[in-house]
Amino acid sequence: MVANASDELIGTWMRGWAEARGYETRHDGPIHAYRRTGQASENWEYVIHAPTTEQIGALSSALTEYPGRRVTAFTREIDHLTDMAHVHGLEVVSTREALMVTDMGQQDVEAPRLTEGLYWDEKRDGDHAWVSLHHEGDDAVLASGHVAAINDYAVFDRIVTASEYRRRGYGSLVTRYLASIAAESDAETGLLVASTDGYELYKYLGWTLLGTMAVLQTPDQPDAGERTGHTA
Repeated sequence: MVANASDELIGTWMRGWAEARGYETRHDGPIHAYRRTGQASENWEYVIHAPTTEQIGALSSALTEYPGRRVTAFTREIDHLTDMAHVHGLEVVSTREALMVTDMGQQDVEAPRLTEGLYWDEKRDGDHAWVSLHHEGDDAVLASGHVAAINDYAVFDRIVTASEYRRRGYGSLVTRYLASIAAESDAETGLLVASTDGYELYKYLGWTLLGTMAVLQTPDQPDAGERTGHTA
């Protein structure tokens, strides 16, 4: 059964996503936060599911005091969220990503067979696994990805195909191989954030859209286009 979006689910996604990058995290009830490596100590980025107008107001106050902070809000009502943000003096700077979910029981959890000349490189560290696909005799990465096992969830992340090797099915192979690793932890639900470019691939592989990821900030920040992505 596919899970619905909830605070628990959003917090689980953020934990797996941030731990894979070594980011510092905090959790305060329904409001989660992380700080990217190399950012100033006050530049936290909040993560929240379906925020109320009161929560947006409180977060707006924090962003006004610390302009380097941002909010990532998961919503199925992007127009309503945009209106709330504007009322509280915030602007939406990105809606290019979406949260997706899958029932791991419906996924193909057998490691995919590779054609001759291809091989996997795999690294594991506790609940985390990183895989990459290569040609034999060549160190170039064709495609790669990461998965983290957290309780009953498998958080898929950083599934990337090198630009010169796209449209050959390598991204699908990586996703299926990560699913075979996740099956070892008995994960029941898979989570990932997809870009608008990658959405159709995951839909084809049996993933369901849960909502849009909207990034909010105070107006006129000089780096408005930076620190808004969660797929790289």
